[in-house]
Amino acid sequence: MIRRIVFVLFVIVAALSGPALPGLAQGPGTAVIYQENFDSGNAPAWALEPGWRVITDDGSPVLAGEGHYWARPDPDQTSGEDYRLHFRVKLLQGRIHLVYRLNDAGRYFIGFRENGSYLGKQYWPDTFQENLATSTTYHTPGAWHEIDIIGEGGQITFVVDGVTEWVYSDPEPLLAGYFAFETLDDSLAYVDDIVMYGPGETGEAAPPTEPGEPAPPAEPQVVAPPQEYRPGEWVRTGGPLGGLGYDIRMRPDNPDVLYVTDSWAGVFMSTDGGRTWFPSNNGITARTGFSGDAIPIFCLTIDPHNPNIIWAGTQNVRGIFKSTDGGQSWVEMDNGVTENGITFRGFAVDPRSSDIVYAAAEISSWEWAGQERFGREFDMVRGVVYKTTDGGQSWQAIWRGDNLARYVWIDPRDPNVIYVSTGIFDREAANSDPTSGTPGGVGVLKSTDGGQTWQQINNGLGNLYVGSLFMHPTNPDILLAGTGNNQYREGGGVYLTTDGGQSWQHVLQNHNINSVEFATADPNIAYAGGPDAIFRSEDGGHTWQQVSGGNDGWGPPGVHAGFPIDFQVDPRDANRIFANNYGGGNFLSEDGGRTWQVASAGYTGAQVRDIAVDPHDPAHVYAAARSGIFTSTDGGATWQGLSTPPARVLEWYVVAVDPSDSMHVLAADDWQGVILNSVTGGQNWNFTNGGNLGGGQSWLAFAFAPSDPQTVYAGSTAFYSAGTVDEGLPARGIYVSHDGGGSWQEANDATSQDANVTALAVDPRSAQTVYAATGNRGLLRSDDGGMSWRTLNLGVPSDAQVMAVALNPASPDMVLAGLGFGHGGLFRSDDGGQTWHQITAGLN
Repeated sequence: MIRRIVFVLFVIVAALSGPALPGLAQGPGTAVIYQENFDSGNAPAWALEPGWRVITDDGSPVLAGEGHYWARPDPDQTSGEDYRLHFRVKLLQGRIHLVYRLNDAGRYFIGFRENGSYLGKQYWPDTFQENLATSTTYHTPGAWHEIDIIGEGGQITFVVDGVTEWVYSDPEPLLAGYFAFETLDDSLAYVDDIVMYGPGETGEAAPPTEPGEPAPPAEPQVVAPPQEYRPGEWVRTGGPLGGLGYDIRMRPDNPDVLYVTDSWAGVFMSTDGGRTWFPSNNGITARTGFSGDAIPIFCLTIDPHNPNIIWAGTQNVRGIFKSTDGGQSWVEMDNGVTENGITFRGFAVDPRSSDIVYAAAEISSWEWAGQERFGREFDMVRGVVYKTTDGGQSWQAIWRGDNLARYVWIDPRDPNVIYVSTGIFDREAANSDPTSGTPGGVGVLKSTDGGQTWQQINNGLGNLYVGSLFMHPTNPDILLAGTGNNQYREGGGVYLTTDGGQSWQHVLQNHNINSVEFATADPNIAYAGGPDAIFRSEDGGHTWQQVSGGNDGWGPPGVHAGFPIDFQVDPRDANRIFANNYGGGNFLSEDGGRTWQVASAGYTGAQVRDIAVDPHDPAHVYAAARSGIFTSTDGGATWQGLSTPPARVLEWYVVAVDPSDSMHVLAADDWQGVILNSVTGGQNWNFTNGGNLGGGQSWLAFAFAPSDPQTVYAGSTAFYSAGTVDEGLPARGIYVSHDGGGSWQEANDATSQDANVTALAVDPRSAQTVYAATGNRGLLRSDDGGMSWRTLNLGVPSDAQVMAVALNPASPDMVLAGLGFGHGGLFRSDDGGQTWHQITAGLN
């Protein structure tokens, strides 16, 4: 698994002459020598690292930056000795480096942040002089500040809103260079109205380049690399949409401020109506995942009394976090929660008081039963509802039962009336019976005494897995319920009650529904969604029409959106609806669910399972991810979805590129268990002959033979639930194709026939020599194209899982093998696998 976290900085640049500063009638600042407003819709003569681009904000073209990257104007136009740089900056989060006199020797960098500013100096590559000058002047977040940086010889002056914050005289100054902007990992800032003044007669700068007449892009000046590009280090490049999305919420007093949650990447926030996102996890300490850096935030709720108060809950680990500053920072508040294996799935705030909050949760089987208990496919879970009456200082359980609790709704007329929905599509109730196929479940609960006692209100419900519940905004007796489970589908769909749950009507049948919602702007309009389709009602939920989706699912072109686990309808516009997705990604419809667009810029928790790089163009990359197949042609800065039928499914694990033809691609997922072939770079896909395994079997490894790309090997794997490969289960061994992947046949003997293959490597000298790393049969080698296999003795226990194998292309007898946890890590052979030695020195 490869996971990335995206940190976002949005920088907006336009040309507008700034005011003259007192005391600067002479020297720098008397002549305009450069300005730019990006009104052409592009960034002429700017060198933009990945993540920077021109977008539109409030109707104006702006320059936006994402991640820890630089934006540099043409140094030929913007270099000088004594000059004044004027611009405006609005800081929303973190800090930004304002780079001044950037040249071959080094740079000055001015850190601008909420609680002050500081001056630093860097000589390339990594000699720093920090805090040469500092200020603790407060800079109001979200407000525009006028900035001037003035250099006169060795003296640098920094002015904010007409007030000098500091003056520094450098005994060994950098006397010339150009300016730039450096975004940092935790930054969010806007920059506008850039003007550069130099000595001479006051005058107007040449107008910005008009559309249709772009200046040739300037080549980035070659200087010693900034610290993020040091040799041997990694740089975050971006990634496709994805993750394990859950909730999406709009701030009630400003719907252009939104939050999404993702169990791999935490909380993301948007301040521009969902066009762009940035992470907001400061203070969230919970971490999970194979590499220990996943931020497992599942649910999120905004306090209707005070939108600066936000509640967020974790997945699979105990954690309730509270923010009192609109998500800028978080504090853990889960005193009284007793379970470790708990997942919080929803919060509700009492209409009377911000101090009274309910938390709905799931208890995993390894917590309540002391061991994993799987049903027909999923974990068999119980549920709990916690309540606090002191703003989260302490919590106590007020309900426990045999399925997870998802949504809590409180009747605003009488807050003692509380509804709880239980169940979801990918968990099984603890009271289900997988052997007999009895679904079990709890359904919908109601309390009329503030949670002291509960009763099930399931009259008319044909499916008790109620993954979604929504209360009518003006009549609390009307509720919509979305039901269904992947293993217990009977009776699934949408149910409507108009009498507070005394009875339910089955108003949409024959579908598993993951999310339902009334439009608060017009409650006659309601939405329901599942993995295949989106539905809309225009009569308050009584009748429904399918507005998008079908056999190939719903979502934007090239993207299979998956399970719409939570909706958010814009309170200003009943036709504008967001869907955060369990399969990853956030999507927006502005026409009532009929068409969809990706609304995930800056937000991803993508689980990328495999990467294939074009051998002829390293900026051309393919990615197999949980959320689909994607490609990038700019080194990962932007991504295009390739999930067109029959590839419009989730849970992709492997992708490979033909070394002789970068448009020829093979890919496989464990949803269908088939191998797909494309000769158009993934724009179109075809099934292959003999590549369909089925029955909990799929593919995890491909390898083209370098000496003969018509020969391709494929390694099988096994899973107990789609998206959860288990390398230790028996699989179907190795298959081979002799027509470039168009058709397949077994390449097994008794040694390999049930091998679960984690990786393959083909000797570049011979298409007949192939190595197979397996999770259940060790490391295998064949010298006759898969007709026979032998086990290579690495000197480790027989149950050791071999997770990777690679050959040195310049010396193919050098073989590297990577083993699973606890079995020695990395091994090397210099004689084609006959003898091995461990090479773990320096690995921690």
